[in-house]
Amino acid sequence: MNASGVKVVMATAWYPPYDIGGTEIYVEGLVDELSRLGAQCVVLAPRHGDAPARYEHRGVSVETYPVNAEPTRAELRDDAPHDGFDCFRQMLMRHSGALYHQHAWTRGCGLNHLRAARELAFRTALSVHVASPICLRGTMLRFGVEPCDGRIDGATCGACWAQERGAPGVVSRAVGLLPPPVARGARQFDGRLATMLGARSLAADKARALGEAFESSDRVIAVCQWLFDALALNGAPKEKLALSRHGLGADYLESARAVAGSRRTPDGLLKLVYLGRWDRVKGIDIVVAAVRAIPSRVPIQLTIHAIAPASDPIYEAEVRALIDGDPRIIIATALDRAHLASALAAHDVLVAPSQCFETGPIVVLEAIAAGLFVLGSRLGGIAELVDEADGGELVEASDVAEWSQAIARLAARRKAGPLARSRRRVRGQSEVAEEMLALYRAM
Repeated sequence: MNASGVKVVMATAWYPPYDIGGTEIYVEGLVDELSRLGAQCVVLAPRHGDAPARYEHRGVSVETYPVNAEPTRAELRDDAPHDGFDCFRQMLMRHSGALYHQHAWTRGCGLNHLRAARELAFRTALSVHVASPICLRGTMLRFGVEPCDGRIDGATCGACWAQERGAPGVVSRAVGLLPPPVARGARQFDGRLATMLGARSLAADKARALGEAFESSDRVIAVCQWLFDALALNGAPKEKLALSRHGLGADYLESARAVAGSRRTPDGLLKLVYLGRWDRVKGIDIVVAAVRAIPSRVPIQLTIHAIAPASDPIYEAEVRALIDGDPRIIIATALDRAHLASALAAHDVLVAPSQCFETGPIVVLEAIAAGLFVLGSRLGGIAELVDEADGGELVEASDVAEWSQAIARLAARRKAGPLARSRRRVRGQSEVAEEMLALYRAM
């Protein structure tokens, strides 16, 4: 499909090369493919770190706008957008006539930005990549344990959020049942107690914001099935809602095809690899504890390639303490994406121990394309991507014993030779771009 004449403003919360993660990889790949098809793309993103006000990345113009590091009191009460919002609005006005496609739901790129695009008469698309527009906790686990369908309910969601903030079970449920006027009133005061008492009001605001996002968007795009279902449950109009799954960039797929058929020498060592962030919800501690629980005579090696998170800086230290010098567990440097496929292919198994609903993660697709077996949590997008009959296995996310048993079984199988690889075809980002163009043209 030729995209000549199509101009798209891509709005996102972070963008390479200054920030890198699953959503950033997705948006970068989509921009690459749309540009290849003839579309004119420009990226707008908050300014982070050393990023300049304007730069070019892979032939595409990226414009950044300032966002204050800490939210103001007015922001916390939803009375005003972030500092620097006028700069975003002025940037957007310079691209009048383009289509606006937003890929984030953060303070620096969220409802205010989508609303501004609508007010400026842009045709608008919203791609949802994470659970945060729906879930106050961001995990889609009710009370941290039970998978949630995503329906926003003031009492239940308020209680769930209060429990995460430290309220005991009975107290959290009582907080969730506070009359809405009382919950709204509590939010007018400062302090942890006042914030907790306002939990039901926070849930109501979440529902209202999501409803306004639906109204302000010509298309709402989910990148996985569970997210599509949750958006539908919360009232996303059928005529606006679309499912478009992740794809991988052409460069990566070419590299992966070149290495996927290779096999390591049958030395009997099971080589596990983790690739992702130093983040508690990624569950690195779970797989580390699982390896530590396996007798040292079992030939296993776990390599952790992790990047620093935006929050929770103590988590890495906790994991290192849990490793306690075990020589089977290696903390390595972050991988260069140019050599990602070959680095992955040097292992047998990708571990994806996420403790929350993922919308991918994209690394699962990257591992499948590179010929790895995938051992992952039976949650969210991982459960959608991993086929237990074809090169993968799912386990209960937080059950260390089950992870240990699964790894030990794979180690026993590895002694007999290489593990089976998935036969599935991983789709390319070019197919995603074709889907997006079809949606754009229908707007």
